[in-house]
Amino acid sequence: MRLSRSVVLTAVLCTTGVFLSTLPAEAQTREGLLLGTASVADTRSTAFLTAGIVEQAPPPGGGGPRAEGFGVGAKIGPLFTSYSAASCDGCFNTNTGWEGGIWFGGNRGGRVGVMGEVLYAKKKQEAAGLTGSTSLQYLEIPILMRINVGSRSRNGISVYGLVGPVFDVNLKASIGDRDVKSNYESLDFGILGGVGVEITRFLVEGRYNHGLRNVLKSDNATSFGDIKTHSFAVLFGLRFN
Repeated sequence: MRLSRSVVLTAVLCTTGVFLSTLPAEAQTREGLLLGTASVADTRSTAFLTAGIVEQAPPPGGGGPRAEGFGVGAKIGPLFTSYSAASCDGCFNTNTGWEGGIWFGGNRGGRVGVMGEVLYAKKKQEAAGLTGSTSLQYLEIPILMRINVGSRSRNGISVYGLVGPVFDVNLKASIGDRDVKSNYESLDFGILGGVGVEITRFLVEGRYNHGLRNVLKSDNATSFGDIKTHSFAVLFGLRFN
């Protein structure tokens, strides 16, 4: 009789063990607590699964993977340039050129980042009421603080602001076929501010560049006096990563 009871008890325990081994880790833990047989391995398995769920949570502001902090891309668009003279208001016409180049940085996955750009900018200087214009070509290097608002995901929408210094290196200045670069300063300096929106990998932004230096060399000064640039651009861009 005792032998029969032992056989039955052994069979029940084996069946229970096989059944528990087929359950998920979380269920095994619950059964172990109920039966008083929970093991340290079960608890660790449940903690590991919970940690995995936390790590896979979507970034704030939208689903999908968080955007990489260091972005790389390109942008291009029309550039509307005007000039101001110390001794004359409205002496220059507003002219349309263009600018484009590459950008890097920005920290799309965070709230604040630093973004650098290397752009080619073509500006035109034209005095009101006079024929002919001066074409000025610059290598534009802004160093900007970018403030991101909205989704930090690559699949979301982010609105951002830009502000910082910009350096314009004079590459060429000409009137028709005549080179007049020697009449202009080799470096211009300004403050740039703007806003933009980035949707997945595409971006659109508007920006204003306020020049602070006289672009005309002092020994070539005219009746206009100091001449400074003011430009507004609408740029369309693409993020590569």
